[in-house]
Amino acid sequence: MVTQVWTAVRPHGGAQRFLWWCGTLLLASAVAHSVVAVVDGTPWLGSVSWRKPIVFGASFGLLAWSVVWVLRNMQRRWLRWPVVVLLGGFSVFEVALISMQVWRGQPSHFNNTSPFDEKVFELMGQSVLAVAAAIGLLLVWAVFDLRGSAVVRVAALAGITAQVVAGYIGTRLIAEGDAVVAATGHVPEDLVFGAAGSAKLAHAIGIHGIQVLAVLAILLEGTRLAPRARLSAMLIATVGYAGAYTAVTLTAYDGRPWTDPTVLLGVLGLFGVVGVAVGYLRALMARDVADERTVVVA
Repeated sequence: MVTQVWTAVRPHGGAQRFLWWCGTLLLASAVAHSVVAVVDGTPWLGSVSWRKPIVFGASFGLLAWSVVWVLRNMQRRWLRWPVVVLLGGFSVFEVALISMQVWRGQPSHFNNTSPFDEKVFELMGQSVLAVAAAIGLLLVWAVFDLRGSAVVRVAALAGITAQVVAGYIGTRLIAEGDAVVAATGHVPEDLVFGAAGSAKLAHAIGIHGIQVLAVLAILLEGTRLAPRARLSAMLIATVGYAGAYTAVTLTAYDGRPWTDPTVLLGVLGLFGVVGVAVGYLRALMARDVADERTVVVA
């Protein structure tokens, strides 16, 4: 399975290789900062923490690799370079700025204690806007030009759409942080919606939805299931993911922690998780059957 996923995200052509290496650099940075965090032993949470280069490096790196997979299923070549330069180049720039601030012992976000720190945060915001523009361009491009099986199209379009929604939640996070700084004069240690809404969790689920769905699509494509059965499993998982994402997001906007949703949203979230699990179990069970058949034939 690992080999199958690895093969699916290997780049073809110069644009894909550029984006793939950007993602590899970001993932390597996340690993390196993980080692530093273990050795240093400082707290994981807080406005100045090794958590930030680790989490941002891993998230942007996985996003870059995921978009390589999407690009392998696109036809029009002339749009590739604008997408990969915006996404890959500014993702690296964003994480580099975050990492620099942590090494300096300064908060990377909402820090206006000096003109330099204020300029860094401004550049970070511009970088995120460039990445968001790349995702928006990719979504429009994919709607009209995405090829591959129905399973691939569902996974890619749903995953990119989730990224767009996560971007909107990110703008709300920035607004909340700016409000805290304006009210207190201090960089917030954490950000929530309302009293205790899990804003960061809702943002993270949207960012990583494309990986959840893309990996499932890759696994389903490697089974001997009929096309209709593959699509059915993919749709169940996609609807499940959308349900869980909606439940966590609405709970956050309601100002409640994700562990204390309303009954309705709790049921929606539970059914969503079950839907994703059903899709993966269907893919894994079908792979086991295919492997057993291969062994028997051999």
